[in-house]
Amino acid sequence: MLKIIRRVLRLSGNLSKRIWGSFFCGFLESMFGLLPIVAVFFVLNQLQSGLEITGQTWGIVLTLIIGGLVLRSIFKYLVYRLQSTAGFEFVARERISLGDRLRNVPMGFFHDHSMGELTATMTSDLNYLENYSMHILDKVTSGVLTMIVMAICVLTFDWRIGIVFLLGIFLSFPVYNYMQKKGKDLSEKRQTIQADAIAATLEYVQGISVIKSFNMCEKNVSEIENAYEKNADSAYEVESVFTPLNMSYSLVFRICACIMMFCAGLLAIGGELTFARLSVILLASFTIFNPLEVMGQMTTLIRMLDSTLDRVERIKQAKRIDENGKDISLDSFDIAFDHVSFAYENGNPILNDVSFSIPQGSMTAIVGPSGSGKTTITRLIARFWDIQDGSITVGGHDVKEFTCDSLLKNMSMVFQNVYLFRDTIENNIKFGFPEATHEQVVEAAKKACCHDFITALPDGYNTVIGEGGSTLSGGEKQRISIARAMLKDAPIILLDEATASVDPENEVHLQQAISALVKNKTLIVIAHRLSTIRDADQILVVDNGKIAQKGVHADLIQQKGIYQNFWNIRQKVRNWKLAQ
Repeated sequence: MLKIIRRVLRLSGNLSKRIWGSFFCGFLESMFGLLPIVAVFFVLNQLQSGLEITGQTWGIVLTLIIGGLVLRSIFKYLVYRLQSTAGFEFVARERISLGDRLRNVPMGFFHDHSMGELTATMTSDLNYLENYSMHILDKVTSGVLTMIVMAICVLTFDWRIGIVFLLGIFLSFPVYNYMQKKGKDLSEKRQTIQADAIAATLEYVQGISVIKSFNMCEKNVSEIENAYEKNADSAYEVESVFTPLNMSYSLVFRICACIMMFCAGLLAIGGELTFARLSVILLASFTIFNPLEVMGQMTTLIRMLDSTLDRVERIKQAKRIDENGKDISLDSFDIAFDHVSFAYENGNPILNDVSFSIPQGSMTAIVGPSGSGKTTITRLIARFWDIQDGSITVGGHDVKEFTCDSLLKNMSMVFQNVYLFRDTIENNIKFGFPEATHEQVVEAAKKACCHDFITALPDGYNTVIGEGGSTLSGGEKQRISIARAMLKDAPIILLDEATASVDPENEVHLQQAISALVKNKTLIVIAHRLSTIRDADQILVVDNGKIAQKGVHADLIQQKGIYQNFWNIRQKVRNWKLAQ
């Protein structure tokens, strides 16, 4: 329990002062709640002493009661004020921190962690922290502090009744510890099941077109239903386990409260306890254990908070790929691979002892069979992964020397699988250059041959496109992606099948636009259409993770090998005719 408090305070950083302030105000709010009992004791003590109840006496009583209510309201307000601001700011900062961490982890991190788990952490877990963390900590700290103060007060009031009170606390510890242990196991299990349910939902929504096209809706719906049923079963299991435990925990205090009243009655009958003290003890017995009971009732929430913090900290502790990187400004933009070997997490080698150089301002084309490692080369230049052997340099600096930002600011990328954000078309084009004017956006769109179809849309450049660009065709998405790369105007350009989804008519215009874009820039192109790379300064032919051939188009088509085979197949395809 104290460990959880320390974890939250550590994560909250400079906001911990507000949290400590809310704890203190919460404790005072609980103490001022006892003033009405003090007022009752004062009146009864006056009566038992035979003193006359005067207006001054009633004034003191009313002052205690009203003062208690007012002060309790003030400190309750301060608790909510301090907790709310600290909680919201703390979680807002955590969202930004987690987003920044995910932006700088190796891509392999997303292989080791499911999208359901990451989505659950970024959404439901952070929402849980935002809505419950401060409330839970307030109740826990108030309960512990109130327990200590009440123990001192009761022992001072009557040591015999105080011993009964302490006995009740000690008897509750084994039940509470068992509840904490069961809560930890169940909360971890439940969060795993919640992540699986989110993953099933994402998979269903993202793959809905495939599901419908193969008429598999019923099968996939049943899988989601199973995930949701498991989620419901886990919630039911938590309730079924904790309902009897909470009852047992509360029963300990109920029995102790009855024993306190019984002992107080015996002491009063024996003349060892005054009527005023007896009345106060009887009144207090109904509420004295309330803070401790609330702590027990919140066991599930506490354990859920602990598991939530575990998942958040797992992301925060993920190693940044640029942990030791520096902000480097480049004067040259040549690229070199020196005996590079690389394998993904499954251990299968993708590149094996690959070496080549790309001079600044040149165009290098990469071709080869599917799965040969072409796209991997471009990903390694951008340092999406780290290589196992060799080195990759950009402008004479190893890519491991850079921070992610200082490396990627030099690159514009257009990948085969284009992703557009649920935003206006203009903002999607401006994504790499937010300060661009509308005129600059239009100019880039014209060069990328997408201005005409954008202006034909109802809201033109202000048209909001669906998530992932779902409301646009493949060719339209790719042209917007090319416009985005053009607008960024980076010195290094990576094009992975940039014209794959573009019709032949627009391909001619795009090639002209790309030619203008890459003037005096370092360009790396992956292409299956060999006609688009005939003018490349060098062509790298990749096969089975190695450079099988290297040269220019005119030389490679004369050499026996993969490139010549590709070219011959291409020429045969161009001569195909449909039989009548």
